[in-house]
Amino acid sequence: MNRMREKFLLFRVLRFADKQAFGELYLEFSPRIHRYLTFKLPTPADVEDVLSEVFLSVWSYITTTPVDSLSGLLFAMARNHVANYYRSKGRVELPADMEEFQERILFTDDGAHLRQIEAGTDLELVREAVLRLPPVEQAVLLLRYFDGLSVDEVAEQLQKTENHVRVISHRALKSLRAYLESHGQPTA
Repeated sequence: MNRMREKFLLFRVLRFADKQAFGELYLEFSPRIHRYLTFKLPTPADVEDVLSEVFLSVWSYITTTPVDSLSGLLFAMARNHVANYYRSKGRVELPADMEEFQERILFTDDGAHLRQIEAGTDLELVREAVLRLPPVEQAVLLLRYFDGLSVDEVAEQLQKTENHVRVISHRALKSLRAYLESHGQPTA
């Protein structure tokens, strides 16, 4: 969705509480938020529950307040709802199991990344390595390499500068490479 279309739809939602415009925004942004939540929450039911809470919160917010970056708002609310989820459950964050992770992460290059990883590295080890990263590094890797977003798109969604996203990405990839090499996996 281009930026002008997004701004037009946001205006329609703010000015007229246009449910159809919000539906278009939902269709555009829900897959990204769903993938993010899949990585952060333990079960598909939890993902669906939190996804609906996020979009209900966003509806309440954008019908009363002008918004410049919907993706940034969505990811901020998603992070807050994940924190609230774990706070209310009184437990430590646990990711979805490996099979769900493999099935539900959508690769933007028709599986080329997946085939590369499968050819040279144990997927369970990659998952372990990613889960050891700080949450912001996980989010950058997920958005950048699994969703195929550009650096400026990731920066917008996470409300960070492009340079900061590049640094985070570099640091995360360096950590992944070190972890994989320490476990006997060759890296390119």
